[in-house]
Amino acid sequence: MNQLICFDSSELLAFHQLDVAGLPLAEQLDAILGLAAKTLAGDGLGMNDVIFIIAELTDMRDRPIVNEAQKRIWTRPECYPCRIILERGGFKAGARVRLLFTATKAPHRQINSTKGQMPTGPFSRSAVVGGRVYGSGVRPIIPGTQTIVSEDLKECARQCLRNLATNMEESGANLKKAYSFTTYLPDLANVGLVMEVFGEYGISGSEAALSFEKVDALNEYHPIEIAGNANL
Repeated sequence: MNQLICFDSSELLAFHQLDVAGLPLAEQLDAILGLAAKTLAGDGLGMNDVIFIIAELTDMRDRPIVNEAQKRIWTRPECYPCRIILERGGFKAGARVRLLFTATKAPHRQINSTKGQMPTGPFSRSAVVGGRVYGSGVRPIIPGTQTIVSEDLKECARQCLRNLATNMEESGANLKKAYSFTTYLPDLANVGLVMEVFGEYGISGSEAALSFEKVDALNEYHPIEIAGNANL
């Protein structure tokens, strides 16, 4: 991805020597988003140039507060950043949340569609920048019913890839053009099972970068989430 600006809310808080630990989470988020806006303004950009956010929470039950904070900044769905939201304790962010921002100076489009798994928050399915597609994380949800497909981890991984394929196709790409996947798991003992599913789809580490990240919890406490990036 070219012409990118990436920054971490924990580093922003430290740089500005801003202690928000005693504030309610909603006020912490407003402070962090305000610092993000100032950071972007220094490069001649605005918050609508943010294409991706990774939100790390110390408690997934705080997710609705994050959603409301985002809606105060990004008021139109066509401007919603892509997002991955997860629970991961132990980081030192000076707050109950850590936001990792990716913005771009290049022309870009945030993709929203009525096909596939519907977003359960203020985020876009994917972002198109130049000749690449960057996708939000997808969960093992059946489109239409918005319910988890199965308790079986391999079937959950298959549903994630089906949902990711739909999102990529709506953005002009497909799974065969994907060059990286990140899988989020509460239990890394399941990496082997997920690799078997990638193999079923003809996806291997020699053709795409496959990474796995340990999380404490995912949205609705689902067992897996997968994000992917592709070439157009």
